[in-house]
Amino acid sequence: MCEDSKLTKKSLPLWRNLSLCMLIGWLGVYASLLSTLSDRLAAQFSLASTDAGLFISAHALGMLVSVLLSGSLADSIGKRRIVLFSCALMVAGLLATYFATSLVAVLAGLFITGMGFSPGEAISSALLTDENPQQATRWMNWSQVCFGLGAVLSPLAVVGYLTGGRPYGGLLLICAGLVFLSGLAILSAGGDMGAGKADKTRLNMFSVLKSRTVLLCSLMVFVYLGCESVGIVYLKQLFQLHGEGSRLADLSVSLFWFSMILLRLVGTRMDGKEIISLRYLTLMMPLGALISLLAPSPGLRLVGAFFYGAGCGAVWPMLFVLAGRALPARSGAVFAVMMIFTTAANSLFPMLIGKWVANPSVTMILCALLALLLPALSFPLEKTLTSPKAMTL
Repeated sequence: MCEDSKLTKKSLPLWRNLSLCMLIGWLGVYASLLSTLSDRLAAQFSLASTDAGLFISAHALGMLVSVLLSGSLADSIGKRRIVLFSCALMVAGLLATYFATSLVAVLAGLFITGMGFSPGEAISSALLTDENPQQATRWMNWSQVCFGLGAVLSPLAVVGYLTGGRPYGGLLLICAGLVFLSGLAILSAGGDMGAGKADKTRLNMFSVLKSRTVLLCSLMVFVYLGCESVGIVYLKQLFQLHGEGSRLADLSVSLFWFSMILLRLVGTRMDGKEIISLRYLTLMMPLGALISLLAPSPGLRLVGAFFYGAGCGAVWPMLFVLAGRALPARSGAVFAVMMIFTTAANSLFPMLIGKWVANPSVTMILCALLALLLPALSFPLEKTLTSPKAMTL
């Protein structure tokens, strides 16, 4: 009995980590699924395919509202409690979307799902860093590997599911079931649930920006998301610009994701070397953009897409780990603020350096210049990591 008890105590932390990574993986599946199904939702209500963004916007609005609430409460009432509640919200939203018979009801369902999605990713990531202070970089990268695999494999699963003539709504039920099982796994793994009562002194989550480390990490994640969200779209358009067909263009996106996942696997071995990743590995982004712009053949352009994705893979988990490490007692608020900067960049940059520029080549040049800010900002960031004043409020 004693040996069994010791084994359980050793295995539970691993099970807690794996269950959180599993949830983040299913979030990747759902994020990709929403993009795939949005045009079908539009067609269901006799809307033009260009109105598909309406459904994504409803989801994004839910994400924004919930991250503001969860970031203020997570550090005082307990991150695990917030994660479990986010799972319940996602399941409720997915079921509401499945059973909805009107456009308003579908939008409401997606809004509720978005409210569960954002803290599901942000607060789960904060919980991973809290419970693995010596291996935070490893587990943050593993969780993002799971998210990336989910996003890549989801479209393939959708095609296989719909090939049999099944209604697409069933995919929402499957996703709800997966999130529900993840919630049960997180609950069964145990762990500290938190006080269950809000601490009024911590309700202003934006006060974490008084830390120069958190402020710089937030600025860098904003810059990075501009590079990622725009680059993946316009790398594909470079192939179309040169008349090289949609098959090669789609292959470039797959290579982008593959190399991003590959670098995050490398990142699982880089605990304590986060600055090296941000300073040197990010240079693969401007290198990839340059290769893609100057490539005399489609093969070399694919190489450029690979390098660009690899440079992207070296950033997001590292910044979140460093920001959370600066204020470990307030990691929930830190991660929520970082998610707000992430969402803001995802919304603004496609318009600022994408649609308004309306030239794939110029847009990729701007992406390359933006990417160069990351290694440049790594120098002041490194200074804050060695300054006690910069890491306290």
